[in-house]
Amino acid sequence: MTVLGFSHLQFWVRDARATAHFLQARFGFSAAALDLDSGTDSVPHAYELRQGEIVFFVTDATTHPSDVSDFVDRHGDGVRDLALSVDDAAAVGEQAMAAGAEAMPSRNGRSDRVIKGFGDSVHSLVERRTPATLGSGRSEDALPSGEPTVNLRSIDHCAVSVETGARERWVRFYEDALGMPRVPGDRRVEVDGSAFTMSTVQVPEGDAALVLAEPTTSSRKSQIADYLDHFQGPGVHHIALSTDDIVQTVTALRARGMQMLDVPASYLEAGEPRLREIDLGTDWRELARLGILVDADEDGYLLQAFTPPIGDRPTTCFEIIQREGTRGFGAHNVRDLYAQVVREQERRDLDQA
Repeated sequence: MTVLGFSHLQFWVRDARATAHFLQARFGFSAAALDLDSGTDSVPHAYELRQGEIVFFVTDATTHPSDVSDFVDRHGDGVRDLALSVDDAAAVGEQAMAAGAEAMPSRNGRSDRVIKGFGDSVHSLVERRTPATLGSGRSEDALPSGEPTVNLRSIDHCAVSVETGARERWVRFYEDALGMPRVPGDRRVEVDGSAFTMSTVQVPEGDAALVLAEPTTSSRKSQIADYLDHFQGPGVHHIALSTDDIVQTVTALRARGMQMLDVPASYLEAGEPRLREIDLGTDWRELARLGILVDADEDGYLLQAFTPPIGDRPTTCFEIIQREGTRGFGAHNVRDLYAQVVREQERRDLDQA
């Protein structure tokens, strides 16, 4: 009765074809249009995206109202299903129900167990031996050749924004219902008067994790609170995708036209004493010019880069991450990262004024 990692993520979006083409063009995913049999006259458009071990499904609605259209009208494009790979879906589902989880209907005739998660999200429980698929597929037209390969490998973690006071409850939910233990060391982050607190739960026999963040009392709105306002509730704030060579991956993303967040000046000012002892194989200032942050602990180091929000609301974005020993989440980088996010908030507010 064990959660092994992420099986796939399902996005509910306003335009599945456009989203699939964006992920194909900017991130190098292979794409296939899916033929779904929903058992009703309302058959959504859906696409399957794959790269390395990463599987995404993007779905829109052909009729209004519907579950998909109602979700998108409220939240904008976002992650609906954080599907978990498990060794025994029935046993894990029964454990979750016994711990108070709410069962949800399974779709498309699959035998997966589905439980309610935070906000309007769900968790499908997909047995490891069952391929992640929603229906039969046909390959999309290939995009023009010659674009650099991105080389993304797997879903490392998902960061989730929850309401003030809800973080501890959701940590206990993942511990009790899904057997995902809490990682020691909650962290409060304060940047320019805005603050939030983070906790992490991790699968017991793998690397995948959920980072749960809630706004805390501060003099100005935090970026977690900003997410909750624009998403109109809890949801996935960012999705971290792993790579074995972040320099190559970020260079390829930029060449494909994907914007990355710039490294703030504070990082360059404070980084020298902290980073001079790490053997990175390249100068950390050169990494910073690509938008790559470096952090280290007693187990090793990691490198991180972030995209701006990918939709029409300042909500979901992607992180690119390379780990070299450490299983941490860039504790030193968090403040620098969110300082840049604050600047993006301020720039957006000026543009809307």
